[in-house]
Amino acid sequence: MSGQLSDVMFAAALEAELAAGRPVGLASLLAARGSMPRREGSRLAVLADGTFLGTVGGGRIEQIAIERAHELVSDPEPRARLEWETHAKTGMACGGDALLATRRLNGRDRAALSALLGLLRAHKAGWVVEDWHDASAPELRVVSAEGTDAPSEPLPDVVVFDEQTARLTEPVGPDPVCYVFGGGHVGQALVGVLASVGFRVVVYDDRPETALPERFPAAERVVCGDFRSLTDQVGVTARDYVVILTHGHAADIDVLERVLPTRPAYVGCIGSRAKAALARKVLISRELPETHVDAIHLPIGDKIGAVTPAEIAVSIAAEMIRCRAERRPHAVYVPSEPHVG
Repeated sequence: MSGQLSDVMFAAALEAELAAGRPVGLASLLAARGSMPRREGSRLAVLADGTFLGTVGGGRIEQIAIERAHELVSDPEPRARLEWETHAKTGMACGGDALLATRRLNGRDRAALSALLGLLRAHKAGWVVEDWHDASAPELRVVSAEGTDAPSEPLPDVVVFDEQTARLTEPVGPDPVCYVFGGGHVGQALVGVLASVGFRVVVYDDRPETALPERFPAAERVVCGDFRSLTDQVGVTARDYVVILTHGHAADIDVLERVLPTRPAYVGCIGSRAKAALARKVLISRELPETHVDAIHLPIGDKIGAVTPAEIAVSIAAEMIRCRAERRPHAVYVPSEPHVG
């Protein structure tokens, strides 16, 4: 689990513990100065049985978070705590400082987590707000982008911690979708890898014997259809990722011709450099803009010498993770006053 509240598995695990009446100690990284392994919004939870979920980055910061969260679970009178853990105190080799908030979750937090899960499972947008203005009674709230509780003014589209108000605001959902066109050996190996690193995956293949949900248990959806009519079945957007692994060059071109106009965040296609040159020639002849065609990752995947389907899947996932990280906006820390030292 990632340790982000936008991770539905992490949020669901916390809500389930609270629903069962068991205590949960939560450590949140609200702000970071300098170099840190994780950034604002990273969280670690300790459950009643001693299990911990998520991470705030490892090293001494992680150890402090686990120790304090453990104390919160066992203490009959738990006390919320908000402190800067400086590199002078922690000795972290990265040299950064972390504002660590630790508290025991309560019934109101369960209601907030339930609301959050409703947004995440419906793939709707909203914000998680962790308010530490009153450090003795911190509050977790969820704000939907739609409906009666929608904010009158837009909330930030990046993670922001405002030190003056002691408030962390984190946007959540909907996550982009990765469309895998082609469910052969590489596609089958890839789906599980992508799901394990936080991608929602839809598989599309034109072969009924291949497009079987039981072959792709980690996929959100498996579609069987003609590649030339894929727009009737799936709606690829500019936020989404596309991986093309079909059974032939002509089918690859059919998919590329239909997805490139939407300018997806990532388009990768399996094949050689010779195939890349041929595909470019064909697509431009069909009046697709050169800028669209040049955005294709072909050959697909990071160059790690991959040979087997599993290795190729890892190389593709690595390239996609890098692309996602490059597109992800940086968290913002707004200090109450200039920091010295």
